Amino acid sequence: MKEVETMKSLLKYYKIDALIPVYINGIGNCTEIIINDESHMKSKTVETCIKNLADYYNISLYHNRINYGQELGITNKVPIVINENLIYIYINVRKPMFDHDSAYGYINYYTIDDVFEQNNYAAIKMKCGRVIQTRQSINVTKKSMLYARLAKDIYKEKNHL
Repeated sequence: MKEVETMKSLLKYYKIDALIPVYINGIGNCTEIIINDESHMKSKTVETCIKNLADYYNISLYHNRINYGQELGITNKVPIVINENLIYIYINVRKPMFDHDSAYGYINYYTIDDVFEQNNYAAIKMKCGRVIQTRQSINVTKKSMLYARLAKDIYKEKNHL
C-alpha cells in the first residue's frame, strides 16, 4: 500500500473501485482506496473522501440522498449516483470502535463480480479478484445492489438517456 498525499494524485476519480475504512494505530481512522488491484491509504476518513469525490463531480450528497431516497422509498444507505456508469453503494465493513466511528465504506456497483456468504456475513468479490468481507447479510448487500440498479434507471430517466 502506498501513502497518498492528495486524493487528486490518485489516477482518476472514475477508476476508484472502493473506499474502505481502516483504523491505524497512531494515526486513527484512514481510508483504503482500491483502484483495480492496487490499494492506496489515505489518512482521511471515508466521509471526507466521499465528499471530495462528490465535490470533484460537482454533486451534492445531500440532494443525491433526498432525490434518490424519495424515488427509491428509502432514507438511509442511499446509493451515491455520479453518473450512469459510476454508482457507489454503502457497505458496513467493520465494527465501530468508538462513538462517531465510520465503520462503513462504499463500493462501485459496477466492480462487483459476486456476493457470497463467508463467516455468516456477506463477502463481495470484485472484478479485480479482491474479496471484501462485510458485516452485513447477503440480503442487505443484494438489496443495496438492487437500489443501485434502480438508481441507474432513475438517473437515465431524469437525464433523458
